[in-house]
Amino acid sequence: MLESYKTVLDKEMEAQKILQEAKEQSEKLKKEAKEKAEEVYRKTYQEAITQAKRKSIEIKEKARMDAERDEQIFLKRAEKQKKKILKDIEENLSEAVNAVLHEILT
Repeated sequence: MLESYKTVLDKEMEAQKILQEAKEQSEKLKKEAKEKAEEVYRKTYQEAITQAKRKSIEIKEKARMDAERDEQIFLKRAEKQKKKILKDIEENLSEAVNAVLHEILT
C-alpha cells in the first residue's frame, strides 16, 4: 500500500511538473504573440505615416502646379484686359480731344 501511495504521489508530482511547464509555455507563447502583435502594429503604423507623408507631398505638388496654371491663366486674362483698357483709353482720348477742340473752336 505504501508503494501505491508513493506511485500516486510521484504521478501527482509529475502532473504538477507537466502543468507548470504547460503554464510556462503558455506564458511564453502569450508574450511572443504580444511582442509580434506590437511589432506588426508599429510596422503598420509607420507604413501608414510614410504613406500619409507621401500623399501629402503629392497633394502639395498638385496644388502648386494647379496654382501656377491658374496664375498663368489669370495673367493672360489680365494682360488682355490691360490691352483692351489701353485701347479704350486711346480711343476715348481721341474722341475727348476732338470734342474739346470742337467746343473750343465753335
